[in-house]
Amino acid sequence: MQIVRARRHLGDLARDLVRRAAPVRPAVDGWATRTLTGAMARAFLLATAAWQLVMLAAVVASPGPVRDLVPLLLAHAATLGAMLAARAGRLPAWVPVVAVYVLFVGGWSAADSMVDPLLFASCWMMNLGGATPAFVLRGRPALVLPALASVTVPAAMLLLRPDLPPTLPIAVFITQWSIVLATRVGLTYLFDFAAEADAEASAALRDRAAVAAQEAAGRAAAEDARVLHDTVINTLAAIASGGGAVRDTEAVRQRCARDIATVAALQAGTAPADDDTGLRAASYDSRVRVRHLGLDDARLAGAEARLDPARLRALRRATTELVQNAAKHAGVDEVRVRAEERAGELVVTVEDDGAGFDGRTGFTGGLATSVLDRAREAEIEVGLDTAPGAGTRVTLTVHRSSGAGPRRRERRGGIADVVRVLRRRACLLYGAGVSAVGFVLAVGNHPGEPTPEYLMATIAALGAALAWWCTRNRRALPAWAALVLAAAAPAAFVLSAAAVDYGRDDPVLWQAIGATGILIVLAELGPRPATVVWAGLGYAVVVLVVAADVGRSSPAAATIVLMAGAAALGLVAAWRRFQRTIGAIGVRAAADERAAWAARTQLAEREAADRSRGRWRAAGLNRSLSLLEAARDGADPDDPALRSRCAEEEAYLRQLTLLHPDLVHMGQWFARALNEAHDQGVRLVVRAGGEDLPAQVAADLGDLLLTTVAGTPTGQDLTITLFPSSAGARMTLVGAHPHLADGIRAARGPLAAATRVTSLADQDVAEIVVGA
Repeated sequence: MQIVRARRHLGDLARDLVRRAAPVRPAVDGWATRTLTGAMARAFLLATAAWQLVMLAAVVASPGPVRDLVPLLLAHAATLGAMLAARAGRLPAWVPVVAVYVLFVGGWSAADSMVDPLLFASCWMMNLGGATPAFVLRGRPALVLPALASVTVPAAMLLLRPDLPPTLPIAVFITQWSIVLATRVGLTYLFDFAAEADAEASAALRDRAAVAAQEAAGRAAAEDARVLHDTVINTLAAIASGGGAVRDTEAVRQRCARDIATVAALQAGTAPADDDTGLRAASYDSRVRVRHLGLDDARLAGAEARLDPARLRALRRATTELVQNAAKHAGVDEVRVRAEERAGELVVTVEDDGAGFDGRTGFTGGLATSVLDRAREAEIEVGLDTAPGAGTRVTLTVHRSSGAGPRRRERRGGIADVVRVLRRRACLLYGAGVSAVGFVLAVGNHPGEPTPEYLMATIAALGAALAWWCTRNRRALPAWAALVLAAAAPAAFVLSAAAVDYGRDDPVLWQAIGATGILIVLAELGPRPATVVWAGLGYAVVVLVVAADVGRSSPAAATIVLMAGAAALGLVAAWRRFQRTIGAIGVRAAADERAAWAARTQLAEREAADRSRGRWRAAGLNRSLSLLEAARDGADPDDPALRSRCAEEEAYLRQLTLLHPDLVHMGQWFARALNEAHDQGVRLVVRAGGEDLPAQVAADLGDLLLTTVAGTPTGQDLTITLFPSSAGARMTLVGAHPHLADGIRAARGPLAAATRVTSLADQDVAEIVVGA
């Protein structure tokens, strides 16, 4: 059984490696994937460009024929420019990549011997060129280009220099395929993590956008209901109550004219026009004298100009409602409105010396909806000071902060965490990849020989494993582990050098970057930023000591040792650049993605708000509009018939505004049912929470509701309740027998047959459960 499981595990591992060796195609192109892709491309193009400087020095130092070296010198200078142009986005990245392969063949042709520093430098340029496509190209070319080069370059080498042994062409073939496979497999692990981070970020942004759209719809419906309450409902109530409320006929007509515009906007499905005349001009009521205190007009206008428009609108409307409430309930002739600035914050106080009320019960009615709820949404602090017979004072304080800062800081922390994990995984994968390639090349370079390369690759593998183990639950290596790795890196360099007799025996087979995995781990996971600097200095000292010792017998070998050290340290420097680049690109890419989502969210918010306002189109506001127009155009506000109709319409509108603002889809159907019941003379009562239903489910329930209302005789009662249940939502209808049951049977649609109807004396009770 264990053998079977082991075979299955090995088979799964093999299939996974084959999958990962395929061209990398990130499933999600989000900010993390773009960050990883951009940072790797920039770092590798810069590293390859920097190596061209080494190549220029190697060409100058080569003892080869001048006629072959001058064109090569110019070609490397041109490739340096092409690399920089590709990094800046002015040239396709494949152009300098192909140039590297061509230049290597040129270096091979121009080299004086197998121990020529030019050939050694060209080999490392080729190794770097073999890895570069995986990091700067996407899709199939990233795999096809280096795979073709691994075959065509060795073939060209054999054709151009048949006089030289085939050792190097064979090593190039093995090395290139090892690099190709290692980079392909390693990259998939990085892209898998980046794709997961992108998917999580996109899901979070989608959820935020959906929540924002739902909140926008709820805010729009709630604010429209408040405006309807503050204007039309209050006006109809004033006309219905008669007496002093309509004594000033001209004021009543002016008020009706303003409210007509509000009704027209709601019928059109748009936001009611905002009164932008300023706080003092908006704080009025024809029934009382309003005395304004505190800031003069100029300073108040300046304070208002510094406020966000939405907060200023909420402040203005809340203040107006407080003045109107005082006029209706306080029994006073004067209301005082005081505007002040305290520590840069705008404070508005509305007070009267009237009847007051028991403030321990808090806000109710219009105070709760038009003042407290409105202020809460706009982050305005409300203070209440009142008692029976002691007047009322309400203070509105607009703080300077809007509360958006902590969320932005939290998001930046999330970006930093993703970037940190990306960098940790990249350095550990690099360390593991270098050691794996080291073992493969040790077998290919010296088959059957127990060379020090094996020990070098073992040290590199153990270094990567130690770093992984030490940082599983912490961000940085402990000091002792950093010291161990700092000592292991130069030891690995010496072992790699010993495998080629320190540059004197087949130096082109030298695995000069075998120890860089340890240095890069220190650069990324060291306990302090300076850790890799000290480790690099120690590494450089060892390189110089080895070069000085070898130089006494072979100056060419000493040059090769210095180049090998430069290759390793240059790679570490490129990694440090990669660290900075991935952080900068990450922040910028995430900011771009947030901006794009913000734009989409704003559009979704507007669309959701427009959908939410559909309830007012379905509510049949024409009756209110005709009453307001009649009062505006000369009808006597004290006419008993007009007052009766206004009272009836006021009651209808108050019930309409009680619909929960979050009912974007069901709210329209409830409004339509209330409207038809009102026209038909049916006393309909709707009780519902704030759990909305999907559009199609709401439409099916809505059809059932309208059919039921249509079947209810004039003068009868009908009660509808809708609340969430474990299965989704439960709707109950209670109406006169047998009309409710007959209406349910007459209804069409998928829900009618699923409705259970029970008759209790002269009442029918219908119940239906729908899934959300």
